Amino acid sequence: MRIIIIGAVAAGTSAAAKARRNDETAEITVYERDSYISYSGCGMPYYIGGEVESSALLTPRNPAFFKSKYNVDIYVLHEVLSINPVNKTVRVKNLATGDIFTDSYDRLVIATGARAVVPPITGADNPHVFTLRNIGDMNRIKDYIKQSSPQNAVIIGTGFIGLEVCENLVRLGIGVTLIERLPQVTPGLDSDMAVYVKEHIEEHGVAVLTDTTVTEITDRAVILSDGNTVKADIVLITAGIRPNSEIAADAG
Repeated sequence: MRIIIIGAVAAGTSAAAKARRNDETAEITVYERDSYISYSGCGMPYYIGGEVESSALLTPRNPAFFKSKYNVDIYVLHEVLSINPVNKTVRVKNLATGDIFTDSYDRLVIATGARAVVPPITGADNPHVFTLRNIGDMNRIKDYIKQSSPQNAVIIGTGFIGLEVCENLVRLGIGVTLIERLPQVTPGLDSDMAVYVKEHIEEHGVAVLTDTTVTEITDRAVILSDGNTVKADIVLITAGIRPNSEIAADAG
């Protein structure tokens, strides 16, 4: 039995460990296009804020760990380009060398995760604008704060990631404005509960703007849908996620 798993964060590595428990003889290969595997995404805002002192605490496992404990081969910086379900093969690109090769499987697990949603905002590609979805994003934000010492931050979106980032920027002494397009913060909560969340946030000096969208991001500010501007030395977009399902859809 040959098993290939695409993706090596939470679902992919869990699937690999479970497959090994179910079959001691299976050949299990995992391809991951990123440099990091099996990391603690929930801890990323707290590393940015300094509560988690080392990024190593968020990445306790590497390919060598899975090889030693589970006899699973994990290849980082390897992107699966396409799936041929008829021939049961995948095309894989080694991102470090550019080499492309084909691998075969008996069973295939697609655990490609999701990516951050970036609304169509003018200036969203500016160098002081970030999303937070993986370790690379986290390191870029941490480095930017260390090098640029921003005084004012705007966070677009008030889901759990947005609020956790907000908490940690406040801990660093950065003034924060939260911007939410819906009538309440934390859209996943009932409105009568969200009122208390908003009050708690504002008690910590955070400005909260609901029923508001950002139309443009400039070098040092964001322009709002009502024409007003808010100072912003750093902007974080936490407007939700979208599944990386294209490779599955292309395979039919």
